[in-house]
Amino acid sequence: MSPKNLITFSFILIFFIPITSFAKVKGSKYGIYEGKIRIVLNLSVKRDFKVFTLENPRRIVIDIYGEKKVSKLSFPSYIKHRIGKHLWGIRIVLIYKKKFSLKYFSLEKPFRIVIDIYKEDNELYREIVKILNKEDSPPRISEDPIAQLIKKVRSQPMVYEDRVVVIDPGHGGKDPGAIGHGGIREKDINLAIAKKVAYYLKRDGRFKVILTRKGDYFIPLHKRAEIALRNKADLFISVHADAAPHRNPRARGTQIFALSYRRAVEKKSQILKNRKYARLVLGEAADIKSGVVKKVLADLALDVTLSESVYFAKLLSGEMKRVIGKGVYFKGINRAGFAVLKTPGIPSVLVETGFITNPSESKKLRNPEFQRKVAWSIYRAIVRYFFGNDFGKKLVKYR
Repeated sequence: MSPKNLITFSFILIFFIPITSFAKVKGSKYGIYEGKIRIVLNLSVKRDFKVFTLENPRRIVIDIYGEKKVSKLSFPSYIKHRIGKHLWGIRIVLIYKKKFSLKYFSLEKPFRIVIDIYKEDNELYREIVKILNKEDSPPRISEDPIAQLIKKVRSQPMVYEDRVVVIDPGHGGKDPGAIGHGGIREKDINLAIAKKVAYYLKRDGRFKVILTRKGDYFIPLHKRAEIALRNKADLFISVHADAAPHRNPRARGTQIFALSYRRAVEKKSQILKNRKYARLVLGEAADIKSGVVKKVLADLALDVTLSESVYFAKLLSGEMKRVIGKGVYFKGINRAGFAVLKTPGIPSVLVETGFITNPSESKKLRNPEFQRKVAWSIYRAIVRYFFGNDFGKKLVKYR
């Protein structure tokens, strides 16, 4: 076969293979949060995709390879969109006229493409959105007007796919946390485990990891959540040790907490009833008179936090059982209203690594080897959360 024919055959093959295996973009949902808009595209199967921006006008382009069908997509009314169908798949173009920065990543089971649009106004708690305009129906087009740009895709500036994980060592400084058996201080154990988690994440290379504190100093609870928001976190994990010095000094076990539904309802109630808090979360949408509309917006602001937090908690539970095994009594997943878990739009969990007041568990918590196992299980859960079926392909070794 001549080189020319070989090139032609290869070109046909590249575009023929996806056509025989089209699945579907099942739809989308969005959440409006303090400083960002999160858009989630739901796919029926895992697909290769690419996200980048184009200028004049500035727009976000999502290319999904191997797709042909798209269900109705939902976006905020001020983000216009169009859909182009090509031999290689689907192109979705989002037009957002304000200044913004962008981040994206994917999640597994089911496969989702997550796009975070951050407003570049340097004021996190300023107005987020204007939703007063009636949402327009998405225009139907047979051909993508920017199809000529397909050949230039590879040269376009890519948006950095940055998975930001915030690890929060509980307590610190003037707040020692619980004082355990033998005088062990919770704040020291929390920091030691958190640093080991950060070590694994940094060695992995696929994450940007942030510690809310790197030493023995005090940080208020609301500041910890603010650190996650300001750093555009995709996951927030608070590390603690449990204690029951008077009630039951022999109490034992490891457990994981996610935000309780009751506390979420209370938070929703704040959004609906407290005008100041509503403006903090919903921006100018807080001025809408319709209670039904505001309830929907409040639901959106909590949806990701609730569902994704529980999903990650289940992954972490499995990894802790797998890595630590019989070395600890696992008490399961619980729901609570801890302040650090109230981070709208950021999946968040709090893990109690053991009872510092229990002589046996206190001894384990002091042990760097046990700390490494806890950190390793947290790291494995993070990798599994973001990479799903690709888990383990680039996993950092335990040692």
